[in-house]
Amino acid sequence: MKVIQNIKNTCKITALVSFIIGTILVILFAITRTYTPIVTIGIFYVYIAVIINLLIFISVLLSAFYFWKYRLELFYHCGLLLMNIPIAIAYFIIVLKLIGL
Repeated sequence: MKVIQNIKNTCKITALVSFIIGTILVILFAITRTYTPIVTIGIFYVYIAVIINLLIFISVLLSAFYFWKYRLELFYHCGLLLMNIPIAIAYFIIVLKLIGL
């Protein structure tokens, strides 16, 4: 079903883009190790990423209940979005260690 494929693709792309942008910001911070515009961008990025990922997660979760036949596939893709949470926590810990807290 094309709708299901679009939902799954949106979920995968969102999870991947969130991961890539977060990784790039942490790497840039690790290189500079100072409070730069990268930190400000990172803070705003986290807020925006949480909102977007949450909206997509809820949409996919509701879609899983609406398209019950495809629920396992859609729940799996919800899991892809949730995998960014421990990664974000790890990045936060890395940043704290780099600034000496």
